[in-house]
Amino acid sequence: MRRASFLFLLFAASASAADLRDVTDPAKIATFFPATAKLRVVNIWATWCVPCVAEMPQLKAVDAAFGPEVALAGVSMDDMIPETTRDKVVRFLDRQKVSYLNIYYSGNADDLTDFYRFDGEIPVTIAFDRAGKELWRHEGPIENSADTIAELRKLLRRMQ
Repeated sequence: MRRASFLFLLFAASASAADLRDVTDPAKIATFFPATAKLRVVNIWATWCVPCVAEMPQLKAVDAAFGPEVALAGVSMDDMIPETTRDKVVRFLDRQKVSYLNIYYSGNADDLTDFYRFDGEIPVTIAFDRAGKELWRHEGPIENSADTIAELRKLLRRMQ
């Protein structure tokens, strides 16, 4: 078990913004989570969203607190603004030293908001089980990583 955790941490630490995945169909986002993840956390954000940028250190702390049982994926809505490019998002993630999975969503914004059932205001963070059942939702910026970590740990305990 320790070796698997170490390998996961090694992979997570080596991930880079260059690994930014392109998606146009919201249903495809779930396919990027590792099979070992009991919880799959989706954070919908954009570089032009001030609260989204402010919560990045909190999300990095949440990601660092877990091994392979919890996987975090950021879903960038930057494509919704014409001046923003995929390259800008890659540079931003590199500057922020974000190592968790990020997805560049370039599909229809309404499809994404309908799929994740939110009103379009970002950031929004949602935790799902392996089957895709929503277990927890936080609308607005995560301001305290400790509270989010505690909530995700509580969800993991309930799943055992």
